[in-house]
Amino acid sequence: MVFDFDGTITEEDIFDAVFARFADPACWEAHRAYHEREIGMKEAYLAMAAHFRGSEEEVLEFVASFARLRPGFRRLLARLKEDRFRVMIVSNGFDLYLRFLLDRWGIGLPDEDILCHRARVVDNRFIPDFNEHPELGEDHCLIGKAEVVRELQAGGRYVIFAGNGWSDTPAAPAADLVFARERLAEYCREENLPFVPFNDFLEVAGYIFSR
Repeated sequence: MVFDFDGTITEEDIFDAVFARFADPACWEAHRAYHEREIGMKEAYLAMAAHFRGSEEEVLEFVASFARLRPGFRRLLARLKEDRFRVMIVSNGFDLYLRFLLDRWGIGLPDEDILCHRARVVDNRFIPDFNEHPELGEDHCLIGKAEVVRELQAGGRYVIFAGNGWSDTPAAPAADLVFARERLAEYCREENLPFVPFNDFLEVAGYIFSR
């Protein structure tokens, strides 16, 4: 099972919240342009990063104060592991907060099963280091969620995907089963792609393990 992180595993979009707190409001023009398909993700991230002012300590303190795990995730994760599912987090978010939160919440996954971008805060500037998939087919998903899904399927695996945002949309046509919220759910409806809507992971667990 492959999970998105921001707004899927977490209740909030952590990246957006961090930039709302530590960046000039001018950053939202790039955010808007990305979501309206005018620019790609890499261009949007770099444009937003130019408006960031904060320290790593401040970012982590802020994230620790508000980030919430979506209800049911621990229970679902335990059941997936019990049934010998491979569990992956494939996120266009950044290790700066993603791994920090996973550690804080005691959620342990092998390093190779957590794919995300890297970032440092140097002299109050957000410095992204992108983990771009080498066979990337879409410029609005740098990490290659669809490509990861297809690689797993090529190894004979049935792949379940859970996501919520625009960068999750390439994975929806590829996955064998899709759980979707928010923008991803809208996309699936627009494209007539089958999906299961969800609010929390208790619903996801109920669907998977009652079939």
